[in-house]
Amino acid sequence: MSEPLENEIDEELRRKQLKSLWDRFGLYLISVIVIIILSFGGYEFSNYLARNSSESASDFYQKALEADSDAREEEAKEIFNLLVNEKNGYSGLSLFNLANISYKNGQIDDALNYLVQASENNKLSKKVRNFAILRSGYIMLENHKVTVLEENLLPLLEGVGPFSFYAKEIVALAYFRDNNYLESSKRFNEIANDASSPKSISSRAKIFADQISSYNTSK
Repeated sequence: MSEPLENEIDEELRRKQLKSLWDRFGLYLISVIVIIILSFGGYEFSNYLARNSSESASDFYQKALEADSDAREEEAKEIFNLLVNEKNGYSGLSLFNLANISYKNGQIDDALNYLVQASENNKLSKKVRNFAILRSGYIMLENHKVTVLEENLLPLLEGVGPFSFYAKEIVALAYFRDNNYLESSKRFNEIANDASSPKSISSRAKIFADQISSYNTSK
């Protein structure tokens, strides 16, 4: 997020009640984060496919994408399921696409199961497997208990690097979602005050931490 946009959001948050913050900006912020993550994921997959490509798998994958784009989801799923058994990067890509189709159709459990398969697929790079865990975290943020969410994200929470901070942000948002402002504020402040936290994540964490603090002092 650019600094002007962050300032605009910060000013808006201060004008509104904290209880409306999640409804108005929660999904927006998540969308921004997901775009960043997907950009990384696409780059990682591109490199992986360059090393592990096959012409036939590429053709099938393209057909699956076209079918999905044309709302022929069953056809797309059938092809993606065949590609899951490929010994190249299209296996992982297919699992992510199957998860996306399932999520789009409200089949949350199926979507999470596909992401679990991706996270446990040792043919994929560690970063891609971690990306699968993180993607599942965003899905679980909608309605899963914080304890379940933290357990799922544990490999990232205990790790280092950007994925670790994205996972911590998801947990902080989950506490905020549940109106546990004290714990949410604590988690956001930890992110904001960590010198190794990426600037974009640190800025978002500070927005939430400051807003929660102003809400608590005004009660």
